[in-house]
Amino acid sequence: MAMNMALKIAIVESKRSQVQIAKDAEMHESRLSQIVNGHRDASDVERKNLARILKRKPAQLFPEAMADAS
Repeated sequence: MAMNMALKIAIVESKRSQVQIAKDAEMHESRLSQIVNGHRDASDVERKNLARILKRKPAQLFPEAMADAS
């Protein structure tokens, strides 16, 4: 899997740290890092939480996962 650039860009644009985003999403920072770096897939709940926190739609942050779901 490749790095999730859409998620990485949204985190940078939020001007908050990845640690803070993980805390807000109620997940461990290492889990978020694995998702950002493409080592793990985000669950449906994680996708929705991250999208809400980053003020994006899940499909904007996880286009591949959303395409697989349809």
